[in-house]
Amino acid sequence: MSTVVILKCEDYNPELICEKLQYALKLIGFRPENYKKLLLKPNLLMSKKPEEATTTHPAVVEGLINILKKENVDLIVADSPGGPYNVKRLNAVYEKTGIKDVCEKTGTKLNYNTSSIEIELKGESKIKALPVIYPYKECDGVVSLAKLKTHGMAVYTGAVKNLYGMIPGGYKVELHFRIREIERFMDLLLDMYETINPVLSIIDGVVAMEGDGPSQGTGRKLGILIVSDDALAADYAASRIINLSKNDFPLIKRAMERGLFKEENIIFVGDSIDSVEVDDFKIPIKKDVVFIRGILPRFLENYLKEMMTPKPYVVLNQCKGCSECFLTCPPKAISIEYKKAKIDYKKCIKCFCCHELCPYKAIKIRRNFIYEKLLK
Repeated sequence: MSTVVILKCEDYNPELICEKLQYALKLIGFRPENYKKLLLKPNLLMSKKPEEATTTHPAVVEGLINILKKENVDLIVADSPGGPYNVKRLNAVYEKTGIKDVCEKTGTKLNYNTSSIEIELKGESKIKALPVIYPYKECDGVVSLAKLKTHGMAVYTGAVKNLYGMIPGGYKVELHFRIREIERFMDLLLDMYETINPVLSIIDGVVAMEGDGPSQGTGRKLGILIVSDDALAADYAASRIINLSKNDFPLIKRAMERGLFKEENIIFVGDSIDSVEVDDFKIPIKKDVVFIRGILPRFLENYLKEMMTPKPYVVLNQCKGCSECFLTCPPKAISIEYKKAKIDYKKCIKCFCCHELCPYKAIKIRRNFIYEKLLK
């Protein structure tokens, strides 16, 4: 059985956050004294201010740090943001997201070691081993400090997908190129979840992100914190709150197919889900054109799928020619011409890394009109 705590939390007052988290940890029976050193892994996708709702709010990180410090647990805060994994980029992300200030204020170590270690994976993704950030080796547990957000490819990103950020920058890009099918990518996330097995998962839903996530969406105040001893259960709770059905949530759907998740094995405590559910949360349209699969000849099916699949496009008057998309595109489908990004659709694999990491929101997702009508 997995316990999920849902608590209403109206703002990012650090004292309030600390109080809420302390109560939640008691409800799930979490015992900090069982751990000598914990890796705190927030979602630090890119250099964004906390109020932009792209990254885990620093007040949530601070609240947990203050609880664990009282129990004399050694801590390190670490992540591998999107793009190159180097000290300069880490420092820029730590500063902009407010995480550096929190760590300095609380005397908590921030990771600047950009080396990695290899871990073995068991599961169904066919990826046998992965590099992960070095602090994983030094700790006896990982805490996933996630942000409740939509995601252009995965539909939703939370406690489980947050673990993907433990893969060093460049290798994440390579995996997007190698694993193009959504089901296989979910298998990889589930394999990481089983291997890393975070000891605690906290989802920041005080202000979530809806719409064009994980970086170009809109902040939406939900006023909740989700805390669990099971990252998958925490994500299921979040999906319930934002009215995302199991069939439209690739991670949970695949977890159920693999026998890793059963709804009846979850115990909800704290505030009731009914009291925090919303029915108008803006969720990305799923990408699979499943209704034509197996019905039409393969060549026609492939043509329609290509025509109807969403594609990234460049908003030229917003593009600054910064090269971020060029540097992070797995198949090298993007070039910079006349200080503007240009996408070669013959090479594009629709992973949406460019959309995810554009600092100027200059890359949008274009969806076919028929696709919009049939699949929304």
